[in-house]
Amino acid sequence: MALRERNAFFALLVILIIATVLRTYQLERIPPGLYPDEAMNGVNTLQALGSGDFKIYYPDNNGREGLFINIQAFVLKSLGGVTEPWVLRLPSALIGILTVWGTYLLGKELFSKRVGLAASFFLATSFWHLVFSRIGFRAIMAPFFLVWALYLLHLAVRKASEKSPGFIFPAIAGGLLFGLGFHTYIAYRVAPLLLALFWWFFRKNDWFWYATLIFLGAA
Repeated sequence: MALRERNAFFALLVILIIATVLRTYQLERIPPGLYPDEAMNGVNTLQALGSGDFKIYYPDNNGREGLFINIQAFVLKSLGGVTEPWVLRLPSALIGILTVWGTYLLGKELFSKRVGLAASFFLATSFWHLVFSRIGFRAIMAPFFLVWALYLLHLAVRKASEKSPGFIFPAIAGGLLFGLGFHTYIAYRVAPLLLALFWWFFRKNDWFWYATLIFLGAA
């Protein structure tokens, strides 16, 4: 039996509330202290805000992609320069919540609302995703960009197959997110393999190439 849109909406809302509570409750206290990598991010954040030198790549601490640190700097400045551990972790929590939402959309787009809800619930309560959503590490961004990029790519392919000119926007947006993903974490370099998997499933769909070329061009 198909899941009604209203029921799916409320189920998703509950899942997002659960994800939000689990990722933000006592963020200022749990986990206690700062890990060395988080502290180094904080140092780079303060240096970037002080000098205005926001880098694509920060060579300190064995080298790190700069996107997450720059986002941390933006959040810190937006909150009036509050230098507390939770400020460095807030971007991770927000990104984690948005990843749960994106997982629902991707599951719904690929399979069904039920699959999307199940996948998003499991991610919302996943131990390891919770861990990385509550610490200021850049690794939390890799699944965020990948999930949203693949969702938008599939949406673009579907709209292109329906001969809707509306496929261009999700193709461009998905490509931009896919490209930005390479500025998140080293493990993201395997992401092109998932595009190859998409190609395998949609290789007989002529419209797949129109959407994918725009997607890759934007990336």
